[in-house]
Amino acid sequence: MALMHQFRIEDGTVTYMSKFLQSDSYMTNQAYNRIVLSEFGTVALPDPCKSMFERFRSTFQFKATDNANINYTSYKGDYYVSTETNFMFKVDPNTLETKDKVDWSKFIAVNGATAHPHYDPDGTVFNMGNSYGKHGTSYNIIRVPPQKLDPSDTLEGAKVVCSIAPKDKMRPSYYHSFGMTANYIIFVEQPIKMDLMKMIISKITGKAVTDVMTWEPEEHTRFYITSKLSGELLPVKYLANAFATFHQINAFEDQGCIVFDICCQDSGDGVKL
Repeated sequence: MALMHQFRIEDGTVTYMSKFLQSDSYMTNQAYNRIVLSEFGTVALPDPCKSMFERFRSTFQFKATDNANINYTSYKGDYYVSTETNFMFKVDPNTLETKDKVDWSKFIAVNGATAHPHYDPDGTVFNMGNSYGKHGTSYNIIRVPPQKLDPSDTLEGAKVVCSIAPKDKMRPSYYHSFGMTANYIIFVEQPIKMDLMKMIISKITGKAVTDVMTWEPEEHTRFYITSKLSGELLPVKYLANAFATFHQINAFEDQGCIVFDICCQDSGDGVKL
């Protein structure tokens, strides 16, 4: 479960505070005193208090977790904790109080967003998220404006500025983050594949999301470059040998070239950790 941490450095001393995020997932698990909702790498055990029919029916309820346990992010001056589903929570950074729950899909046509957005100097935020439809998957680049039009604003004004088609729309690649320079977004399509049909039936077969992700080293790693200003996907695609990556160290432009520094490994075993 998402546990928020705060270190306060003041007058030569350090104080520490932590609080569990009051998500629906946390509250439900607390009520049953056990893990009853599945997570990225965890399959929930069936509730023994439910009847056989209720347990069977719950198998077909595909609700995304709101256990925002990955990262702190900031949109329009507010702090959020986020994960890789469509939910994130606004929190008070001083008290760690859980405030509003925000659903990306209420603002733009995406089924989730990464927990590692990037920020322009003016406060504009760029992120990425997938959308799933009858024609398969799209990787979407999202732009969130820096200013609120109303004090209660969260993601109002968010737009998809570019959609990228996967090599295989029914088997998109998993990604945890992306890169950004002053003018470009860099997306890495790595050969860690998510089989959408297997993901749909994973709850029925009793498998976690990580169990239906496959490492396919025979596939190339592909780099896609998008203009932040126009949203245009550059026609040149860069290919590399298969590698797995989760986080980018840095990206910048130097003498007309993009320099992209990333952590990577030769296998996809890291997703199982």
